[in-house]
Amino acid sequence: MPEQDTHQFMSDNPTPTALAKLPVFINPKSGSAAMLLPYLRQHPRLLVHEVNPKQLTEQLRTEVAKGSPRVLIAGGDGTLGLAASVLVGTNTAMAVIAGGTLNHFVGNLGLPTSVEAAVELALNSPNTTQIDVGYVNERLFLNTSSVGMYVRFVRTREHLERYMSYRMASIVAGLRRLMRLRSARLYVNGVKLRSPLAFIGVRERELSYPVLGQALDKGQHGLHVIVVRTQNRWEMLKLSFNAIFRGVSPLAKAKQVENRVVDSITIDNHYRKQGIYVALDGEIALLKTPLYYRYERDVLK
Repeated sequence: MPEQDTHQFMSDNPTPTALAKLPVFINPKSGSAAMLLPYLRQHPRLLVHEVNPKQLTEQLRTEVAKGSPRVLIAGGDGTLGLAASVLVGTNTAMAVIAGGTLNHFVGNLGLPTSVEAAVELALNSPNTTQIDVGYVNERLFLNTSSVGMYVRFVRTREHLERYMSYRMASIVAGLRRLMRLRSARLYVNGVKLRSPLAFIGVRERELSYPVLGQALDKGQHGLHVIVVRTQNRWEMLKLSFNAIFRGVSPLAKAKQVENRVVDSITIDNHYRKQGIYVALDGEIALLKTPLYYRYERDVLK
């Protein structure tokens, strides 16, 4: 794992080489399981646990209670976020095998994407690093959260994936959402905005295409909040075009985008008391409003 200036590497836990076997957790029904399981099952230094999400939470609590220095989690960003919600604040470190479609968490940390390299690192590296996380209404997220247009896009894509590939479903869902774009009244720390999208990233994010939204290696600590100000579909198209070719910073100066790094923020809509759908690392959850976002630094190994 490459060292980054904003992370402190430590070796305060016993190295995994001292363990008879390293516990690895994987959902056998996940899309990547068929590819990963044959390698994991035959590895002599791994103890494979095939679990569903509920079992994952329960078994990780057992590992923490036993004082296990390290566990290995195979899955996408949603699975990693679920595991992190159990391991955060404990002395049990989370090693990772990329098993999702996009694997933003692995990419942001510069971790290996092949199963062989990931297992080698998990078994033999003596180092751990403390990383930052975000919370919304006490739900942990590792990378990003959003409200509005992206949530509707994900829900549409998940529906279309029953009938077509992930890539094609993404294209069709994007076109549908753009054609049916609508803005909503949002109150960001009490300030009323008209916006189709609010984006919250853990740590400062890139603001120019083609790396728009990626975490900066030496960015500010905090939650990076980006709220788009548009009234209609035409304005959204113009803003998207400008963001691709000019980046978000000029748009923020023109007051078309709220762009700031904060420790906490509240988002409300004041009219949907039953709750609002929120994206958390690509997973969708129905949360009660208002949404209380906060940032926690160096809390997950």
